[in-house]
Amino acid sequence: MKSEPSLINALQLTPTAREQLLVPVFFIGLLVVFFGLFYETTWIMVSTWYQAETYTHGFLILPIVAWLIWRRRNFLQNLRPTPQFLALIPLAAAGFLWMLGNLVDVQVVQQFALITMVVAAFLTVMGTEISKALIFPLAFLFFAVPMGEELVPPLMEYTATVTVALVKLSGIPVYREGMFIALPSGNWSVVEACSGIRYLIASVTLGCLFAYINYSSMKKRLAFILVASIVPIIANGLRAYMIVMIGHLSGMELAVGVDHLIYGWVFFGLVMLILFVIGAKWSDPDQLPAHSGSTSETKSSERSCLPGSAVILAVFATLAIAAIWPAWVFALNQGGETRPTAVEFVPERLGEFTLSTDVFWDWYPQHRGNDSHIKQFYVYQNQNDAEGQPAVMLDISQYLRQERGAELISGQNRLFNRDVRDWRVFPMGGESVDLNGETTWVLSAVVKGPGQNLLVWRWYRIGDQYTANDYVAKLYELSARLLENRRDGAIITLAVPIDFPGESEQMAVAEEKLQRFIHTMLPELENSLDREFSGAKQP
Repeated sequence: MKSEPSLINALQLTPTAREQLLVPVFFIGLLVVFFGLFYETTWIMVSTWYQAETYTHGFLILPIVAWLIWRRRNFLQNLRPTPQFLALIPLAAAGFLWMLGNLVDVQVVQQFALITMVVAAFLTVMGTEISKALIFPLAFLFFAVPMGEELVPPLMEYTATVTVALVKLSGIPVYREGMFIALPSGNWSVVEACSGIRYLIASVTLGCLFAYINYSSMKKRLAFILVASIVPIIANGLRAYMIVMIGHLSGMELAVGVDHLIYGWVFFGLVMLILFVIGAKWSDPDQLPAHSGSTSETKSSERSCLPGSAVILAVFATLAIAAIWPAWVFALNQGGETRPTAVEFVPERLGEFTLSTDVFWDWYPQHRGNDSHIKQFYVYQNQNDAEGQPAVMLDISQYLRQERGAELISGQNRLFNRDVRDWRVFPMGGESVDLNGETTWVLSAVVKGPGQNLLVWRWYRIGDQYTANDYVAKLYELSARLLENRRDGAIITLAVPIDFPGESEQMAVAEEKLQRFIHTMLPELENSLDREFSGAKQP
């Protein structure tokens, strides 16, 4: 009776084929293990790719990296894994960084640390020689991290400045106020989507890949990446100008709807095509080595493809160190945590300021996910001011237990409120303010609305610390989380009406009123916040 070949025999590979698959298969397995171990960070990263068009390219990063590794398989088959146990140090450091990012819910830190752990784990198990051969594919993994949002404000400023300058050169009268641009034919607003961050990230990502594949000289690669970083910024300014001109010349019939985005992407596609066509003229011949030497090729079939004891030890050491950090976070989250309740801060009088039931304006800052929100007006009376004049708006948003979507420091928390129409925010930078005896820089801005202008100050309170800087605030959050195991915080916003924002005398009077209010209000508010926190810890 003739026996049919078994599935195992059908899938049997030659030693050379097994060696070609060794590194790619290990890399895929490493990704599966780490992405499973840090599943929450992975899920948030993938969700960001799906929800934010700026980072949709993240879905392509892993297939591109896998392809880059696969195209070097003939060269890699002659390299043997030589574990580098010193790489466990950066692995542990990246794990600790991930834990810190998790405690204060900074997603970009967690995701960056996760990719760093994957690269360090690969170096630990595979060794220096293989990792050096794959240095670009491993580095390319970091493009999967959704980052770059901090570049949006300066890019918006650049776009608005270039657009206005070019419109003026075209002989068209134009007026700019912050991010709002007025032409005789209509008004334009530079928003986040106009910053060009999408074009910049896409251009840098594609530019790095193009430079690696087409050039062997490091100077050529760096030069092309630099050009790919500058061109989209310049092109976005031209794109914005063209959109405004198309709208102006068409009587605001064209480039004001969905065609606005279509024109933008078509223009960007043409710019990138020209960039790559020009860059291809200096391409180097493919110098990808197929083999590392005839002697090692001859002996490769004699080597065992089974991992040695050192490799097995490196794998277990890598997994053990990586697993420490999610386990540590889990243990911290199981411990007792002080759970404050929402503050009810409604004093009838604060020195010369009296609580009013009237609403003097409808503007208020945008805060998402807060557990409590207090918005109230105080009027003042003294010998220089008429009785009942609006003095200060006090707005307090408290966050008791910060979680994803309900975070104190978030891009969703800002002075510009989309829910309140006809109000515009013009940031002025920082202002040095006395907060309960400590000189602190707070965010200062002018908010303009229908027939009214406001001077606004805004800052955070975390524990007993004050700051208006998001990065410093995160450090304060981390300190409070580690030392006191508390997650609560508050955003405090004050606003006072001003008649003429450009006059220094008026601004000085408004600032003096705000400072007087702070001296009276802040001690009572601190007592209220600390009293709510002083309850017993719950298991």
